[in-house]
Amino acid sequence: MLKGKVAIVTGSGNGVGKGIALRLSQKGADIVVNDIDGAAANEVAKMIKEQGGNAIAVKADVSKKSEVEILVQTTVTEFGRLDILVNNAGECKAALLEDMTEEDWDRVIDVDLKGTFLCTQAAVPHMRKGKYGRVINISSPDALIGETGMVNFISAKAGVLGLTISVAKEFSRYINEEGCVMTCNAVLVGYSPTNMTEELFPEHARDHFADVVPLGRPADPEKDVGSTVAFLASEKASYITGAKIPVTGGLFACISSY
Repeated sequence: MLKGKVAIVTGSGNGVGKGIALRLSQKGADIVVNDIDGAAANEVAKMIKEQGGNAIAVKADVSKKSEVEILVQTTVTEFGRLDILVNNAGECKAALLEDMTEEDWDRVIDVDLKGTFLCTQAAVPHMRKGKYGRVINISSPDALIGETGMVNFISAKAGVLGLTISVAKEFSRYINEEGCVMTCNAVLVGYSPTNMTEELFPEHARDHFADVVPLGRPADPEKDVGSTVAFLASEKASYITGAKIPVTGGLFACISSY
């Protein structure tokens, strides 16, 4: 499905990003495991290799342009190309609006939104050169419906949706001008049991998130999110761009009770 393709997955040292990296590897892609936590990235790269895949780990803070440039250049130097970018890296520093510090606002916007911009910008020239490009941005259903105490995170993830649509439109010109098929889509990930969600929400709240959706369970990072991303990264999804794909267990079918 993805044999011969090279993918960067940002923030893939744990959680949803880890699940995505593992699934893309299982589908045949060579993986660049990126995380601000170098040790965590190394562990995931090691896991991929033990499962028969090919991966390297690159520590980088996606909010810093110089580190993003090194991340992308390392990828191209190691594998000779870059086909798939999954912008998953994110932070969430929860606080009510009146209590939120400027530093916590800036950090979340810088990682979640600016990081998505910087990584996409750096990846595009290499995708154009290879005549193939898939950018998949990880967002949240809360970007559409809001949430209390997370104005920084919600604003960033809503911005990611706007960026996705704009980039998809820009990518369309490369088809006519260069014969290069590049797409950009967003995946809206519902509640998934990760280190971040465990830190943000008490156990009773996490149980509620899982129970309130029609499918009655949280999203599995690898099986649910990773499989969706793998499809969008493949040639089978060449006619899908600018889309917002919900992986929420049916959340939007019962939005009034969320």
